[in-house]
Amino acid sequence: MKSNFLHVVLSLLFLMPAGRAAAQSLDGAWEITTVIDNGRVVEPTEVLLNYAADGRVTIRGQQVELVVPMTYQRKRLPFAVDNSQSPITFDFAGAEKTGGRGILMASKDSLLLCLAGRNQGRPTSFASLPGSGNLLVTLRRTTGAPPSNPTQPTTPPSYQDEQLRQLLIGTWGHQDEESIHYMTLGSDGSAKTLTTWKDQFKQLFHQDVRSSGKWQVQDGVVTVTIETSTDGERRNQTGSFRVRSITGNELVAVDYDGKVRQEWKAPQ
Repeated sequence: MKSNFLHVVLSLLFLMPAGRAAAQSLDGAWEITTVIDNGRVVEPTEVLLNYAADGRVTIRGQQVELVVPMTYQRKRLPFAVDNSQSPITFDFAGAEKTGGRGILMASKDSLLLCLAGRNQGRPTSFASLPGSGNLLVTLRRTTGAPPSNPTQPTTPPSYQDEQLRQLLIGTWGHQDEESIHYMTLGSDGSAKTLTTWKDQFKQLFHQDVRSSGKWQVQDGVVTVTIETSTDGERRNQTGSFRVRSITGNELVAVDYDGKVRQEWKAPQ
């Protein structure tokens, strides 16, 4: 994704009452209902992974707060609004570096904003078309009260190691721009991985990479050690990740270098 969670953070910074034109306070909790990033509709699970960990923002006076994905820390940010313009404009501090320039519309219970991408001019309409770099976000006011303690971080689910072992057994997959990765974790502690290539050229001249080894869980961290592989550089390599959440068909984890990855469960 070209726009990271900070882009939504920046886009939400307009939510302070817009000077004298504001009919009422916008204080409270707002749920992110739709995100369109550069013409692509973002799935709800991706909103939680890359934009706001609890899917909402909270307005408190002249600050906007959200729970940052991965760290689960509550972030407070200032913003600037110019409601003398039509449409109303907003800027995040340091917009010249972050691309945090946008336009907005607000009513009692709904918010609509459009944020420009990095090195892009301020949007002139509420649209996010492919190639525009714009981020279009809609929000609605939630009925629940905002958290009473804004400094208290939201914590991810907690799993016992044995519980994780049982949930992880099976084949999981994820993909990037170049390849598709599968990881099979056996009930006997064995591990197998398979990497296949998307590009036809690589399919012709590079064989699939097949590896095997073992896996274990300790203190919530999953460690996979490769013992044999068709790629010699992968032999005797060890990788690890911490499970953030897991269901019968989806795994969300943070790997050793801090990157969030989302895996799907392959059919048996």
